Amino acid sequence: MSVSSRQRLWSALRLLGAPLLLGGVVWWAGPQAIWAALRTADGRWLVAGLLCAFAGNVAAAWRWGELARWLGNLVSVRWSVAVYFQAAAINALLPGAVVGGDVFRVWQLQRSGCSRGAAGLSVVLDRLSGLWILFALAALALFGGLDTPEMHRLRGLLHVPDAWGTAWLALALLMAVLVLPLGVLLALAHLAGRGAHPGSRRAAAVELLQRPGGLNQYLWQAAASLLVQVFTVCAVICAARAFGVPLPAWLIAVTTAPILLLASMPVSFGGWGTREAAAVAGWSAFGVAPPLAVAAAATYGAYALLQAPLALWLRPATSPVSNPDDLPR
Repeated sequence: MSVSSRQRLWSALRLLGAPLLLGGVVWWAGPQAIWAALRTADGRWLVAGLLCAFAGNVAAAWRWGELARWLGNLVSVRWSVAVYFQAAAINALLPGAVVGGDVFRVWQLQRSGCSRGAAGLSVVLDRLSGLWILFALAALALFGGLDTPEMHRLRGLLHVPDAWGTAWLALALLMAVLVLPLGVLLALAHLAGRGAHPGSRRAAAVELLQRPGGLNQYLWQAAASLLVQVFTVCAVICAARAFGVPLPAWLIAVTTAPILLLASMPVSFGGWGTREAAAVAGWSAFGVAPPLAVAAAATYGAYALLQAPLALWLRPATSPVSNPDDLPR
């Protein structure tokens, strides 16, 4: 089978697999039970979750714009917000999870005159920044569950030895997550620079990673990503509370990381199916009924769908270029 044939086969399987996976999860949890949960949902929590999801997207667009500016792309805040929401709409409506929207952002940056290397690097680093802080927030949330029944249950599920203190494990995990990106970026810059010829793509990547103010940008991205992920976790908590999910907030924050990681895998439409399956798998271990888990996870996905029409209303500025004097020095 040729490479193109395998790619077409994989695309077809992905298009078929996404609705089948979602349908399988809904069937296993019980369509009538899910519908009953949706009909009795608390509207106040639903609206609060939608507002948190919207605020998280605005903060994420701002974060990406600042990262692009640091890499030398003179984009305005208005332009980055408009393009980010358009990319989010693509992620919510088209197959491939976050891949389609990320490709769209790279394309828009290239159209604005940015180099392909800088455009691609801005999107990759932005995506990694969000994922990195999401897991750091999960590690931080572990401190909120010390000596609780849910923590004992979590330790049992993960087969953590009794001699290992929860607080020390949480601290070690948090420090590892926070420090790891520095080592990865330094290693990438070192490997890319070995034998790189002037003018090559590898040399361009090294130059981008070694731009002045790298440490300040690293810390700024951490702070901005923390704001983004706090809104994200709050949106999930609100969706869970709307259906009466009894899990404590710290545990929802911990489980949000793997749930959204699986939702970002390029095997579905907007994470549908993988997100709900992950929620059922993670929350049912703590006594949450599968219909409630599916309803809460699907509601979080619906937040993205409800924001998708904003992409039609928001239009990038005529020129994406902002004031060059505002660029980081």
